[in-house]
This record gives sequence, C-alpha cells and structure tokens, in this order.
Amino acid sequence: MMEALGFLKLEVNGPMVTVALSVALLALLKWYSTSAFSRLEKLGLRHPKPSPFIGNLMFFRQGFWESQMELRKLYGPLCGYYLGRRMFIVISEPDMIKQVLVENFSNFTNRMPQSIMPNSRHHVTSRGMWPAEGWLACYLHFRVAEGIAEV
Repeated sequence: MMEALGFLKLEVNGPMVTVALSVALLALLKWYSTSAFSRLEKLGLRHPKPSPFIGNLMFFRQGFWESQMELRKLYGPLCGYYLGRRMFIVISEPDMIKQVLVENFSNFTNRMPQSIMPNSRHHVTSRGMWPAEGWLACYLHFRVAEGIAEV
C-alpha cells in the first residue's frame, strides 16, 4: 500500500507553505466577498449583479433617486440590491407597501442603525420613519398605518 502512495511524498519547505497559505487565503477572501450575494436569488428577487466586497455600490453613481427609478424600470416593483454585504429590498408598489406597513409590520420592525452619520440623534435626517428604531418605529408605523388604512 505504501508503495502505491509513494508518489505523494512531498518535501515541505518554506516557499511551498507560503504558496499553500496564500492560495487558501485567496480562496477564503473570494468566498467571503461573494457569499452574501445569494440571498436575493433565494428569495426570488431580481437584482443587478453585485461586485465582490462593494455589492451594487457602483450602480448608484448617478445618484440615489435616479438609481432607484432605474431599479424599478429594469427589475420591477419588487427587487433588491446590495451595499457591501448588506441586502436591501425595494418595494415600490402601493399595495405591497400597505401590506408591509399595516398587515405584516411585526416582521419588519427594526431598521439599519445609522452609524454612517455623525451625531445621528441630532442630525436632520434622523427625524423620520426610515431611521427610526424600537418604540419610535412602532409609534410612527401606527401613525402612518392609520392614514394608509383610510385610503
């Protein structure tokens, strides 16, 4: 048996270990940079093809609102995108928005923390429904849901 495996004898030296570790590191880096990008497909949502590490950040070069309109035009009223490894779902159909805000709100209570803005508690963009978290998100939800339910 040992004679049959004799061709597998390798001499382990410094450069060989360095190359092997480098290949393993590159494989792990490749896996990490793209592993989060299958979640939208698993949900059945259409989206632009993300780039490793940055996701669809380059899709938003012309501006946020213009890119949102282009997303709707290219991928429909329910689609998604990635900023970095974080997944975002875009809902632009009024009936779907009503379903999320009124009927299934308990599944969508928390928002992404606003750590990218300095002093976000005092910043003008921290006042609104999108950055709200916890009890404030629930309070704003019920206020908005009352108006949507009347429509």
